[in-house]
Amino acid sequence: MEERKIVDINEWIYRRGYSTPEKKYMNPDGTATSRVFKLKEKDKGELSVDVESLTTPELSVTDKSRFMLFKLANKSVEDNGLKTYHSPEKDGSNNAHAVIIGMSLEDDILPGILARVSKRIYI
Repeated sequence: MEERKIVDINEWIYRRGYSTPEKKYMNPDGTATSRVFKLKEKDKGELSVDVESLTTPELSVTDKSRFMLFKLANKSVEDNGLKTYHSPEKDGSNNAHAVIIGMSLEDDILPGILARVSKRIYI
């Protein structure tokens, strides 16, 4: 198995969230809710993100009728004891793919912190 490389602390990362109101991924003021950054069981402890310098907002979202995009500094991730590793998709479909590790399924604090320091990117 190929060893993952840590994403540079000066990078920015993208995280997409559902844009449909019933999913509650966005606050009324347009900011992210903690749900955007909350792990799900299927994530297996790895929150999927994209490295900004390796993609575009349009490629990160793929379907803007269903998803919106948030951006945050990788420094904010590391400042909260988490790590981001570059993890390109094995099939070559997404070279910008990365994962944030260090959170647990039960964690409600870190997802809220990441949501507060993120900024919505309009496409």
